[in-house]
Amino acid sequence: MLLAVGLTSLFVVPALAHHGWGSYDADNPITMQGPILSITLQNPHGAMTLRHEGAEWLVTLAPLSRMTARGATGDILATGVEVIAYGYPKRDGTPEIRAEWLDVDGRRFHLR
Repeated sequence: MLLAVGLTSLFVVPALAHHGWGSYDADNPITMQGPILSITLQNPHGAMTLRHEGAEWLVTLAPLSRMTARGATGDILATGVEVIAYGYPKRDGTPEIRAEWLDVDGRRFHLR
């Protein structure tokens, strides 16, 4: 019994550690616009950096498979491309949002 509990915790703890979506404030979404300063499209999720109100903001994106399935690929999302990002800011004031959607050249990409 103890062995089963121990083995299960090896898988559950890392999963809980990664998905801390509760740290984002879904009651106060924000929209930001600017050129992409940097971007990585990878698993477990992509990320990009935008300048918003004088600060560099980390924009947490969806997993690569979801981004690709919805058409938000590296040929559309690249450094220098102007983007509008809508999402939930971190509760602790860190300049980071969890993006719900992105607009690029009049196309909306829903990430969740």
